[in-house]
Amino acid sequence: MNEIRHDERTMNESSIDEIVDRPLGGKSNLILDSQIFSSIMNCPRLTDFRFNHNFISIGGKSSSLECGSIVHTFMKYFYRAIINGVKRSEAAGFGLTAAQLYIKGCPICTDYSGDSKPECGHKPNEFPGVKNTEAEGSGYNIGWKYVLSTCEQYAEFYRNDHWVPIEIDTVKGEVLYEDSEVRIMWKAQIDLVMDTNQGIFPVDHKTMKARRDTLSLNNQFIGQCLLMKTRNVFIDKIGFQKNLKSEEKFTRPPVSYTAERLIEWQSEILPYYAKLLLMYAESGYWPPNFSHCETKYGNCAFVDVCQSNPSMREIELKNNFMTGPSWDLQSDETNGD
Repeated sequence: MNEIRHDERTMNESSIDEIVDRPLGGKSNLILDSQIFSSIMNCPRLTDFRFNHNFISIGGKSSSLECGSIVHTFMKYFYRAIINGVKRSEAAGFGLTAAQLYIKGCPICTDYSGDSKPECGHKPNEFPGVKNTEAEGSGYNIGWKYVLSTCEQYAEFYRNDHWVPIEIDTVKGEVLYEDSEVRIMWKAQIDLVMDTNQGIFPVDHKTMKARRDTLSLNNQFIGQCLLMKTRNVFIDKIGFQKNLKSEEKFTRPPVSYTAERLIEWQSEILPYYAKLLLMYAESGYWPPNFSHCETKYGNCAFVDVCQSNPSMREIELKNNFMTGPSWDLQSDETNGD
């Protein structure tokens, strides 16, 4: 396999060895998050490819993911500036500058592998540059110029926002389940924590090209609610539609849970799939789930691998994927920004 220094996965993607601690005696310890938990729910083989072997696409992120990352970078620096006391009207400039750097790429921190912090002051690969998104959109793909324009529209739409940002890109963790067999710590990266005047709630940024309702059947949202000791999470929707008004493109619908549903997830669903993960890890066999090959976002990235003969899968992997480095869950990311 070709070795690369940079990591184009999310911060939540980690190797199984870092997630599962199997002592010779006593209970097993697991560190889980929504990425690996949803992955084991969907397809064990996908979990093996992404978290055991750390396979990432040679071609980099898709254009849709790159556009989402541009917006998330804008949000991070926009709200950070507000938290630091910058006027909202001026904070948009901080966000746009960061978003433009994400598009262009920082030559110092990209592919950085040193032990100390890069001289630019960024985290390694914080601004990698886009590879699959052009300035102008074509067909179903939108261009990064329109993404920046959408960020400006967002800042203008919320220019008189009364919600107060408290934390950005913070990582929280807590043991959510423990019995005689396993101890499960859940970790979550929360995009934004806001004081809405009705309470303090987690907020998750979501970009979309089409309007659709948000389901509450979501491990990410449930985990955030449990960690934040709340029953509500707000979805900060950022629409890329050109034919909608701002009040239709930018909405913040809540996703709410009853205490009974949260308890069911924490005490039944979470340990069930965690123990399945342990079983797969101990047996070394990660079976495919063919019902997950097609999703609303398109085909699984590994669909061609699974459609190949078993003897040809290694060649298919070598031709289309690279082995990325494992993510350290105990890095300074756990302290937030």
